[in-house]
Amino acid sequence: MLQEGEIAALYRRYGHALYQRALTLLGHEGDAREVMQETFCQFLQSRFAQKSSPFTFLYRITTNLAIDLLRKRKTRGMNVPLENQMLTADPNVAEQTQAASVLLDITLGLDQETLVIAVLHHVDGLTQDEIALSMNLSRRTIGKRLKHFLSYTRERGANNDIKNFVVKEGVTHES
Repeated sequence: MLQEGEIAALYRRYGHALYQRALTLLGHEGDAREVMQETFCQFLQSRFAQKSSPFTFLYRITTNLAIDLLRKRKTRGMNVPLENQMLTADPNVAEQTQAASVLLDITLGLDQETLVIAVLHHVDGLTQDEIALSMNLSRRTIGKRLKHFLSYTRERGANNDIKNFVVKEGVTHES
């Protein structure tokens, strides 16, 4: 169990990066702050086994919470009003927020883990090896999940949306 001082140090060290992650996916500052706070609450309640770095574990919690919130918005028909959406000079952040939104539209009903893998690959631009390392899964499992994701979305006629996802420049992806 981590001590209070260790949690505070993690918050100071990673809080801003986790907030930016949530903001990128959600496009709303208030929601991003809530997700960041909930990330640390869940981290405190978890049994962090140090199989990965604390940042990797916190990043995954943040991604899961943001995806959960986006899904709740979609199923309840709630979208963030345009005036409340994030205004940013960084086109990559805005495009990633849009890509995450499109991803959620075409994946309703898909399991959470496969969706997280798809976000990490198609939105964040991580390679399959990087995802496998961060999620403590085999590279083969990641490949199978991405194939399932593509099959699932193709069945729903979303092939063109998938091709339009924003990924970091210079990152190559394995199919």
